[in-house]
Amino acid sequence: MNRSIVPLLCSFLLLSASSASAFNVTNILSQYADYSNFNDLLSKTGLASEINSRATITLLAVPNGAIGDLTSKPDNVVKRILTTHVVLDYYDPLKLKSMKDKTAKLTTMYQQSGKAQYDQGFLNVTAKDNTFVFGSAVKGAQLNSRLEKSVMNQPYNISILGISQPILTPGLDGILAPISAPPPQANSPKSSPPGESSEEEAESLAPSKDADSPSADSPPADAQSTSPSSAGKLKRYPVQPCDRQFTSSSLKQETCSNLVGTDS
Repeated sequence: MNRSIVPLLCSFLLLSASSASAFNVTNILSQYADYSNFNDLLSKTGLASEINSRATITLLAVPNGAIGDLTSKPDNVVKRILTTHVVLDYYDPLKLKSMKDKTAKLTTMYQQSGKAQYDQGFLNVTAKDNTFVFGSAVKGAQLNSRLEKSVMNQPYNISILGISQPILTPGLDGILAPISAPPPQANSPKSSPPGESSEEEAESLAPSKDADSPSADSPPADAQSTSPSSAGKLKRYPVQPCDRQFTSSSLKQETCSNLVGTDS
């Protein structure tokens, strides 16, 4: 055999092996009518050709009934969202079940775009209620996309998993606000139970019993008005002696009686 043909044969064999291991995600999904809308979005955004260029991926596909308003968004937004549904590793149900601690952080195609921030390019997957749930790894994002079934798999090149709804990654359809911790709460004074404060205020405003009520040592009001010190201040009139000369005894008796009554 001519030695010049050997390199050509090697190249041909390598090319044949490469072609045999390649996959076409559009052709694969076209066999599943439930994912026709998802398949159309992959082709429309040009993401299908990027997926086909990969050697190993896991595609999280959304069925037609759960696609929602994804079809009405701009193509560039749809592409960003769909790239978070392409995991750069091979995962089938068996591998998910073998995850350590039943949870993992997955790297998506969006992470390689150079535009990801705050973990937008990663997904969290966790075992829950006899299945697995997926969600964005961005802080505060929900894990609410459930694994429904394994659509198809070709170990260890491509695995297509059907999920219940699109994965919502914060900020992909707009500006992602910086994530910061909530401000600390100020230490507010301890509030009194209802009614307690009003009772305390009423007690503070009310005059004390000691101030209003007379003490046991204080004399009664009547006694104070007739005390010796005040009695000394009363003007007294001297009793006129009844030794005057009267012309008649009856006049004398009447006059002296009036004087005595005035003094008593």
